[in-house]
Amino acid sequence: MDTGHLGKDMEFSNQFQTLATGDTAIVSGRNCLAQDLRHALTTPKGDLWYEPTYGVDIYKYLKNEINEVNRLSLELEIVLTIEADPRVVANSAIAKVVEWDLHSVKVKASCQPIDGSNRLNMVLGYSPNAFEVEVS
Repeated sequence: MDTGHLGKDMEFSNQFQTLATGDTAIVSGRNCLAQDLRHALTTPKGDLWYEPTYGVDIYKYLKNEINEVNRLSLELEIVLTIEADPRVVANSAIAKVVEWDLHSVKVKASCQPIDGSNRLNMVLGYSPNAFEVEVS
């Protein structure tokens, strides 16, 4: 299946590496979409001066009271962030807070890529000192 329409970009990971040729590794298709969603979901809103609405306003939730309104608001913000990517089928994103305490929030999310392949599943972990996303 051709997934070129899902994009192609430099691979960014915690350990940025160059290839023997001096080039960087490339991600494409589903992996590119996953990398871009990971970046959007772990960038605090307002951190990019040239795109102040990009990302998730996670610090607002980490500092606020743990209640139903804030839980639903966070889930909606994650869904809207995922669906802002044009490579995601409209109205296909879901997010569900599965753990929330005074130190961290854990959210399961998924979406349908436009290429018709299997859903992209993510587990998001947010704490004041670290943001993590596992993709499957």
